[in-house]
Amino acid sequence: MKKNKFAVKALAAASLIAALLAGGSAVAAQAADEPLIGLTFDDGPSPQRTAFVLDVLKQKGVKATFFLQGSNAQQYPDLVRRIKAEGHVIGNHSWDHANFPELSQSNQKQQIDRTNSAISAVTGEKPTLMRFPFGNSTSYALNYIKSIGMTGGILWRWHIGQPGDFECPGAAGVQRYVLSEAAPGAIILLHDAEDVLACPSSQWTYLASSIDALRARGYEFGVVAPSATANPLNEGSPAVVVAPAGG
Repeated sequence: MKKNKFAVKALAAASLIAALLAGGSAVAAQAADEPLIGLTFDDGPSPQRTAFVLDVLKQKGVKATFFLQGSNAQQYPDLVRRIKAEGHVIGNHSWDHANFPELSQSNQKQQIDRTNSAISAVTGEKPTLMRFPFGNSTSYALNYIKSIGMTGGILWRWHIGQPGDFECPGAAGVQRYVLSEAAPGAIILLHDAEDVLACPSSQWTYLASSIDALRARGYEFGVVAPSATANPLNEGSPAVVVAPAGG
């Protein structure tokens, strides 16, 4: 299973909070007064699903945050350009979805730097956000990210624990997961590559219907931004959901 909420709490949240208590900081950002939800998509881009996701977001007038794998960003630069051109936020999700606690420090650094370089080569901008594969950070990687002006350890809200999209629960199941985790300022974990590509294509109808259902509950949509403090709503992430630029 690609994203395990118990692994996140045991490994990622603990190491993140420890780093923050040791003096880690981030660029402060203020959450909007509106009840915002932050949709985030990991592992892409992929030719099978990213364009579809972007089409739905554009149709619905929603901005989101995409945590890209460097290998995929390098392979599909047109999709990266489209993500940026349509006003979404791009973050670093490692080069090839390696589990950082299993890597040497030099390999951790390479995963971060190589991905930043691949994204920067296409967009002209280095990402400011990092989401670790599986949510598993290390003290070394968090400190290194801080040293290069990035914010690491961006997690998500998974308090109820319904099956996520990567577990192929079908469109109704993914929508149930999204709605169960909805709360003002919640960061929602979704995917547009890797494991979800094995799910039935019918599952992808969840995105439009979930956006409509969230709006019916009074929510709007924002993007992830760094925060100076740990956010307990999203497993201690140093991040908030803010209104998109110009939106």
